[in-house]
Amino acid sequence: MDLELGGSRVYVTAASGGIGRAVAEAFVREGARVVVSSRDPDNLQEAARSIRAATECDDDAIDWVVCDLTDEAAVRTATDDAMDRLGGLDVLVTNHGGPATTRFPDLSINAFDDAYRGILRSTILTCERALPALCESTGAITNLVAASALEPSAGGALGNVFRPGIYGLSKVLAEEYGEDGVRVNCVSPRGVMSERIENKISELADREGISEREARRRRVAELPLEDLGTPSAFARAVAFLSSPAAEYITGSILPVDGGWHRHAF
Repeated sequence: MDLELGGSRVYVTAASGGIGRAVAEAFVREGARVVVSSRDPDNLQEAARSIRAATECDDDAIDWVVCDLTDEAAVRTATDDAMDRLGGLDVLVTNHGGPATTRFPDLSINAFDDAYRGILRSTILTCERALPALCESTGAITNLVAASALEPSAGGALGNVFRPGIYGLSKVLAEEYGEDGVRVNCVSPRGVMSERIENKISELADREGISEREARRRRVAELPLEDLGTPSAFARAVAFLSSPAAEYITGSILPVDGGWHRHAF
């Protein structure tokens, strides 16, 4: 299927590694021009180099800007810079770093403030800044939100308090900007073998006194499928949902989780 993304202008936040970088690479493979952002310029340079090497794309197919998602001015400046470099915007993909897995009694109000800035407020600010350009291009916003936010569990207060707000924001923007031709959706990963999941598997092994192989087996046992997903498989779903091929999909949440989410509705 041709996703009709050739020449599209794409900005992906928190994309120097993990699923964010995989998403950026997927768009480059589809012929898009992409700007990625994160806090660390060294990681961004390495991400751009890696994507160029993997895709054999032209140098101008992938660029980067530094952005600390907890800094309001930095979010606005980075979004403006990305759009200036691209000459507009067709697709915005918002992502954010995973907050610490900590039980509620061990969290301070400052930790919640930090999580709000890094997760929900950064998404609001980026969308706000990008929407005028997306209205001009009748573009798309795709927000990446962990599937665990749909079924909150112990130890996940920071993410599970603020990530559902992104679902609500997406619904509101889909309703309010549909008449401008802008589509807004979420993609929810679970069981995708990113660096963060590798760390969680190691933490589980240490906590339970088991091997990492057994810890991984337990993660796989949560799924109907027989293995964890790959970042590239997740990224292809994001590219599809952001593309003209998904032109009649908006206000939706697409779980890319190997069947982890069991709800019928």
